[in-house]
Amino acid sequence: MLIQHIHAENYKTYLALDLDISVRNERPIVLIGGMNGGGKTTLFDAIYGALYGLKIKNERHFREVFNSGVKDIEGKTIVLEITFTGMVINNIVPYKLKRTYALIKGKPVENVTMNFGANTFSYGPFTPPREKSFSETAINRIINANLPSELSNYFLFDAMKTSELVKDEKINTLIKENIKQVMGFNKYEQLEAISREMLKNAKANRLDNEKKRKEYNKLQADKN
Repeated sequence: MLIQHIHAENYKTYLALDLDISVRNERPIVLIGGMNGGGKTTLFDAIYGALYGLKIKNERHFREVFNSGVKDIEGKTIVLEITFTGMVINNIVPYKLKRTYALIKGKPVENVTMNFGANTFSYGPFTPPREKSFSETAINRIINANLPSELSNYFLFDAMKTSELVKDEKINTLIKENIKQVMGFNKYEQLEAISREMLKNAKANRLDNEKKRKEYNKLQADKN
């Protein structure tokens, strides 16, 4: 996954954010600097929220996340939109994922749309259950194939958290498990196990057939 652009409206300290973070091959790293309270961590939160959702629990939580500079939030929304590219069968595919949050009768609701090529997946509070389940599953699969949420902390992190991440003893296991899942290695391991079992059965059948062949030859010799 290569993140190219992040857009946010009414999210925490960002009333309006429109940031191009695309990189060139010779300069592949993005460094974000600023004073304490300048919004560095909020930027990472916005990227994380755009990818995996904000999980807003209730109206109070919605108001806490909403930009405090907006006095009247009635009818207004929180918008998080991220543009990124991912590799699919050796082809670079551009994705645009947009999440919008609003209050409807005091209840926070989420609308999600993902565009890539000529394809679009979307769902919201009024989407039929079957259609919502299909679109939500498809979007989550695309995101997990590019950057599983369990690994996001190791790619989207505040420098102050670096030491904590390094101390985490589970990191190697976590990375190994997720890379296997994302790259499809699990499928090959399963095929290998099946192949071994088939080979084992084939050897057993061969030995059994060899035994029967010897018995047959002996009977033939006795008959003669």
